[in-house]
Amino acid sequence: MRRPTSERRNHTPFSTVIGWSGLAAAFSGVLFALWGYVDRDGAPWYLDLGVIVLGIVVPLLFMVGLAGVYAKCRAQVGWPGVIGFVVAFGAAGWGTVAGVISAPTMYARLGESSSEQCTALECGLPLLLSSSLTWLLVGLSVVGLSTVRKGRLRYWAHLLLAMALFGWIYQLTDDKTGIVDVRTVHVAFGVLFSLSWVMLGYALWSSKTKAS
Repeated sequence: MRRPTSERRNHTPFSTVIGWSGLAAAFSGVLFALWGYVDRDGAPWYLDLGVIVLGIVVPLLFMVGLAGVYAKCRAQVGWPGVIGFVVAFGAAGWGTVAGVISAPTMYARLGESSSEQCTALECGLPLLLSSSLTWLLVGLSVVGLSTVRKGRLRYWAHLLLAMALFGWIYQLTDDKTGIVDVRTVHVAFGVLFSLSWVMLGYALWSSKTKAS
């Protein structure tokens, strides 16, 4: 049976949005892992330049990837899920803007050794609460928990909850924002968080012809 004309017209733009969102999500995962590798003390100046660029590009790609998830789930997500998406979008946008704002200062300090240590008032819980990644994880958690029992959205809910879990462990074991400093655990769950974004990208790309 042929689809109605209006449905066929709407289907192509929908598939395009989902496809590009999937690519953005997958690239964000790869670049997040790369960001973690190049952002270290004593790195050459050209790696510091990469940190500046990644600090802008990665949260922007997060936001585009989340747009695809929202497009898939928007009809059934409910108000709690919408709030979760708003928080996640806001956090990704905040991270992008913060990267743009801090870029000139970071560029001016290229090649300088980073020997500064944050104080007790700057590290730990205050830094955790001011981190855009923290609020991105809050948003992912809310969306996942609010849709986990909703039939067709269950797959997306489980994926988002897994992403949030990996992200929380990564964030809470960081040496500055975290509660517990366990380097090996931090790196391992950073890799898992990155891979979960790649998996999200694959899921979006493979479902781009299936409107929810």
